[in-house]
Amino acid sequence: MRNIPTTKQLRNKYDSDGVLESIEISFKQNLEKLRSSLNHKDSPLLKYNRDLQISLLDSNEKKNKQIIDDVATTLKDTVYFMTLSKKDRTAVTQNMRFYHTDLVKNQLARIKLLLDDSEIGSPKHGHDPTPKHKGMTQVFHILGMVKRDLELENDHWGHLSRSGYLTGFQISMGDFFIMLKGIGMIQKDQITLVQRLFDDFEVDWDEGDRENIKVSLQQPALENYETTQRDMRQLSSTFFSKSLSEDLIDDLVEHARIMKKRLRRF
Repeated sequence: MRNIPTTKQLRNKYDSDGVLESIEISFKQNLEKLRSSLNHKDSPLLKYNRDLQISLLDSNEKKNKQIIDDVATTLKDTVYFMTLSKKDRTAVTQNMRFYHTDLVKNQLARIKLLLDDSEIGSPKHGHDPTPKHKGMTQVFHILGMVKRDLELENDHWGHLSRSGYLTGFQISMGDFFIMLKGIGMIQKDQITLVQRLFDDFEVDWDEGDRENIKVSLQQPALENYETTQRDMRQLSSTFFSKSLSEDLIDDLVEHARIMKKRLRRF
């Protein structure tokens, strides 16, 4: 049997936990700077409101604080990338994508090893009849569905274009642009908001004019977001079974969503 590394060994190899910890630290260190940029007196964000459960007696200041905090939350990964050089942004994205690609292939290999032996838990014994192992049948059924989902994820990673110094933004800013769209912010104001953020954080991207922000950041970010949402919606067809309980299927779908969201963070 070939040696397949454990998930923990892969995490150590690529130091994925270190990257995630750096993102958390960077967000905490730069949160006030982020809020200040979003709350600048000329910020287009202050012209928009969401349907907030706030009393009519509350001030516009409280409403602005709420929307600024909500928008800031969508930029956790983006803040980290804004503090890195082009070279470091590319290196981080490539490293995490290598990790996630290996992770999916590794889990597929482990599941295939199990599914290749249909007699696990109930080996045949000469000509003696072997009773059907209902528990193992259920396990194999579940593993088969997980395998199909991992194969689809593996196909997704295999068709991604090569990552570059903008990839981190193109992936991480999807939720941000969706939220801006949700509050009715026009594209002109969205671009202005991004320009302000990049200027305040002195982002290493000399070509970041308005048109480039639209074509190289906004459009790819929204496309990546919609691709992931589409694949999330299709999970219910991947995890479908008449022999498993509805609660178990729901649990499988939920865990698949969590894993997909984590994998596609970079």
